[in-house]
Amino acid sequence: MGVINVSPESFFAGSIRRNREIVDAARAMIEAGAVAIDIGGMSTAPFKATWVPEDVEAERLINAVKLIRDELGNEVVISIDSFRPGVVSKVAEIGIDVINDVTGLRYSETLADVAADHGLQMILCARELEETGRDPLQAVIEEGHRVIEVAARHGVDDVILDPCLGFPPIISDPSLNPGRPARGRYSDWFRRDIYMISNIARIKALGKPICVGASRKGFIRKALGKEMGRELGGSLGVAAYLMMSGIDLLRVHDVEETMDLIRIIKMMQECSGKSFRQCLRDRVEP
Repeated sequence: MGVINVSPESFFAGSIRRNREIVDAARAMIEAGAVAIDIGGMSTAPFKATWVPEDVEAERLINAVKLIRDELGNEVVISIDSFRPGVVSKVAEIGIDVINDVTGLRYSETLADVAADHGLQMILCARELEETGRDPLQAVIEEGHRVIEVAARHGVDDVILDPCLGFPPIISDPSLNPGRPARGRYSDWFRRDIYMISNIARIKALGKPICVGASRKGFIRKALGKEMGRELGGSLGVAAYLMMSGIDLLRVHDVEETMDLIRIIKMMQECSGKSFRQCLRDRVEP
């Protein structure tokens, strides 16, 4: 899943697109092998206040969706990265396929009603309301059970779970509500994310597809001692591990580079354990 942000306040400047750039970026991502485009109209970076009025977010998203639909048609799967029902309701009228809610229906369960009304799939974060001291993986699994039950109660069974790497508990996130104080992330946040990724396959026991958005996130820079914009190598390393762990969907900024990574790994996997003659015979291709 390729990321396009139409929010100037987004943390990674390389993902921000305007006007014609939106269509060009979407086309390039699809041609590179992306199966979906995730569009953000308001940044949810947890380390800064990014709140914008609903009409601003809706206008940004509607403009982007219209541009992509007009140019690339209805075959492109479009996801909207938003947790506000009023915004998503307006954008859904234009024609989208997925709602990506980083609050896991904590901000508003009404969002699931919007999904049900429009027949939309949901990507839902399994995320704590407040810090409980639980093992991070166990917290995600327990929250995953909760969010699946909440969505089903509103008529939505087509759910993809996201462990929401890098995010603090809901009540500590300044990007979700301008009235909430910024309390910071978990004190061991970047180690939590590494631990989560290393054990990510265990979340599949919940019986739902798993989406991971680790691309260029702060835990990579923190772990490697890199500055913003210098984390691509680490980001691709994480993508490789996730791909080999059997994760269903990777949400990434660098689609072409990630697809090259996936293709070369698959070529080696297909040849693994075979003789050289068998590899030649099978003509392993990207």
